[in-house]
Amino acid sequence: MDDLNRDTDLVTHVDLGSEKIIKELLKSKFPEHQILAEEGGAEQGKSEYLWVIDPLDGTTNFVHGYPFYAVSIALYRENLPQVGVVSHITSKEVYTATSGGGAFCNGKALKVSKTKDLGQSLLATGFPYTHDELWSRNIEHFKLLTDRTQGVRRAGAAALDFCHVARGWLDGFWELELGAWDMAAGVLIVEEAGGQVSKLNNDPFNLMEREVVASNGLIHQPLLEQLNREGDSP
Repeated sequence: MDDLNRDTDLVTHVDLGSEKIIKELLKSKFPEHQILAEEGGAEQGKSEYLWVIDPLDGTTNFVHGYPFYAVSIALYRENLPQVGVVSHITSKEVYTATSGGGAFCNGKALKVSKTKDLGQSLLATGFPYTHDELWSRNIEHFKLLTDRTQGVRRAGAAALDFCHVARGWLDGFWELELGAWDMAAGVLIVEEAGGQVSKLNNDPFNLMEREVVASNGLIHQPLLEQLNREGDSP
């Protein structure tokens, strides 16, 4: 039982140091803007602008030397994304998007895949740290969609999963119990690359509601149908 209750939600000095540097820079440039960061929480300001920061998405990967982790920063205005940046540290790839301005990786335009058939798709997901009812629900989603697609990957950094949908390496991604900082930049990058983002029930995406489905748009409805099946078995 001790192993089952182990602490898997890691925080390192790198998370804290990265967040401190980013926040200090933003405050020096935009002192009235609001900030929401993973480690430091919310800092209120007088502006309608909100910066959302994940100083190290994929901390567990970082701790183990697995090269799938990133820094994610987004700017929102009145709950709408304006700018998104995700830096994949080990690959030196920087994903960027601006509202209405497209999505890019190191300056090269991104476009989602053209896969139309869910059965021909490659997906990604992630799991919450707490092994509760939602965790069990997503395990069933994982089993179901592994059976009905060409595979489901779980690499451990949501910000990069979004980016891989945006560049067409993945056809779709879903996850439950995410923080706003996990999603803020990635959703804009997917949308600006021509993809679609929503909640699992197909309601519009909400940054504060902890769930997301992102896809190339072409498989979005069949993916949602599978995620909302009555009963979770294939």
